[in-house]
Amino acid sequence: MKNKVTLESRIERARQLRKEGHTCSQCVYMVFDDIHGLSPESAATVSCGLGGGIGGLHNVCGTVSALSLVAGSLCYDGNPKSKIPVYSFIKKCCEDFAGQNGSIICAELLADTPRRKPCMQYIEDSITILHRHIDEE
Repeated sequence: MKNKVTLESRIERARQLRKEGHTCSQCVYMVFDDIHGLSPESAATVSCGLGGGIGGLHNVCGTVSALSLVAGSLCYDGNPKSKIPVYSFIKKCCEDFAGQNGSIICAELLADTPRRKPCMQYIEDSITILHRHIDEE
């Protein structure tokens, strides 16, 4: 599947959403509306609780959780057996994210270390990784 939307437009839209106060997960999920098909309001509602590492608990990064939601919309066809390609897609994306950032865990990403980046960079990383993997599908 090829992206209908450019990577640059996704990232620019995510930056605007962040400026408006949206969570990291919302910024990722909402810019893939061409994949999930939800309205901006519904997409914001579905992805809100994933921010801050799931409800602010600093578990799996909200950008990675949102990426996983998009993967489900992209790869799942309603047949329970189709979870296998969903998991495979998510695993590849998570490996790329961890390779770039050292972890997919919010608390580790936000720890005071030399690797730490602003959350907007993690948003951009997840969007870029997901966008690239969609083009490869």
